[in-house]
Amino acid sequence: MDRFWPRLLEGTAPLLVWAGHFALCYLFAAAACTPGGAVDWRWWLLLGVTLLALGICGWLLWHTCRRRGTGLLALARLGSAWLALVAVGWGGLVLLTSGGCR
Repeated sequence: MDRFWPRLLEGTAPLLVWAGHFALCYLFAAAACTPGGAVDWRWWLLLGVTLLALGICGWLLWHTCRRRGTGLLALARLGSAWLALVAVGWGGLVLLTSGGCR
């Protein structure tokens, strides 16, 4: 049981990055779309957060591919890293292409 939580974190770390990015992007969109919001520089902040999350997920994927483990934990690491990388990219793309609020 001593190694359960560190191993659980190893398998789900990319998904936690994606969840944080998802929550931040949609909270940001809700705050920016209030009256008096939607200042242009704020979208650059969103771009920076998205690039940071993509970088973290890419690093986690690269680190997972280098480990070359076997078993369920290795498969969970690889699958969650790919899923998180695609999900962060998809979520960032949708918010970045939508532009300012109308």
